[in-house]
Amino acid sequence: MCLINLFIVLWSPVILCAQTTEYKVKAVFLERFTRFIEWPESSAIADTSKPFILGIIGKNPFGLALEEFYAYQKIRNKKVEIRYFSNPDGIEKCHLLFISHSNKTQLSRILSRIRNKPILSVSDTKNFAEEGVLINFYIAENKIRFEINESEARKSGLSISYLLLKMAKITNPSE
Repeated sequence: MCLINLFIVLWSPVILCAQTTEYKVKAVFLERFTRFIEWPESSAIADTSKPFILGIIGKNPFGLALEEFYAYQKIRNKKVEIRYFSNPDGIEKCHLLFISHSNKTQLSRILSRIRNKPILSVSDTKNFAEEGVLINFYIAENKIRFEINESEARKSGLSISYLLLKMAKITNPSE
């Protein structure tokens, strides 16, 4: 039963938004992922007086989709603040960081700044999960799918629900 509910929560945006763009669907997925991830207490994620920081580093592929979706949508009962970065300075303050394809050459530098920190890194670039990004979107059979780098997720201090792990393709499984 829980698995069916998870399926509905995660995939209903894809069904409901079939006529929307790929990045509008991905904007919704970002919020859905956070429902199945626990941040450590040290990240102050429970403090609802402070915003949830969603960062985009590199070229913004979402257009206005993030601003439109998060204008009224909260994450973990917190107002969402979207920040844009052209370089890694300040990315450590994010709760979720989307790493754009345009940063492919800087990926190792970006990951070195956030590795072992409770920051959910997300991308949609081939091989980024293998390189250390925690969640990576990909397209299979004309559907948006995602993979999770399980060993890097454990190192980050984030706890990912087994329900989300069951829906993902796992790269670098933890031991």
